[in-house]
Amino acid sequence: MNVLIIGATFGIGYELSKKYLGQSENLILVGRTKEKLDNLKQEFQSPLTKISTYILDVTDKSNFKLILNSIVNKFQTIDLVVYCSGYYEPHDTFDIRIEVFEQTFSVNFLGMINCFSILLPHFKKQQSGHIAVISSLAGFGGLPNASSYGPSKAAMINYCESIKIDCNKNNILVTIINPGFVKTRLTDKNTFDMPFVMDADKAAEIIYQGLIEKKYEITFPLPMKLLFKFLQILPRPIYFVLVRLLTKKI
Repeated sequence: MNVLIIGATFGIGYELSKKYLGQSENLILVGRTKEKLDNLKQEFQSPLTKISTYILDVTDKSNFKLILNSIVNKFQTIDLVVYCSGYYEPHDTFDIRIEVFEQTFSVNFLGMINCFSILLPHFKKQQSGHIAVISSLAGFGGLPNASSYGPSKAAMINYCESIKIDCNKNNILVTIINPGFVKTRLTDKNTFDMPFVMDADKAAEIIYQGLIEKKYEITFPLPMKLLFKFLQILPRPIYFVLVRLLTKKI
């Protein structure tokens, strides 16, 4: 099995990459930083898995096609791709910094589209494959101080729903992954209490098992999943009252 992890140098992407050591023939790790990728190549040692690394900024329109096409041409078959790249910057509702919105959508959503513009046609051609996207529970509904991050994750969820039927027709599996709070360099920016926060290695194990089971949706932890699923179905006036109560300390 050939596994491609986009955004493999930090957080969930890094921990998830570990899970495929010894479980894949080729593990293809993509990230922005050469030093980090070089370290991964030294750290990830397995007699059963060959590690390949590629430097890629998913927002770089002049380069992403070249890199991804070279990966496709070299390995021919890609069995699983997981899009882990992400950007988050907390900000105040009334301090609208356009550059934050642009960067958030460029990495979280448009970066994903850049990658899939190369990978999805390849999967259709090979009539197989599995694509997985790390979104967030924040994409389930609007939350205070998440007016750039939340919509970018909602767009990822909607996109996966939009492509799923066509992908299924071509024997391509789609998985959307919605974690709650996971301790990473992104959530380290938060100054409020994060309920049910978990370590990245535990989150990666949940994701790994869900991918083995070929689930369409991997949403966790369970208490947060149940809460957000409940909030989704509420009439908006009730939703806003409850969200205000739940986030009053933010």
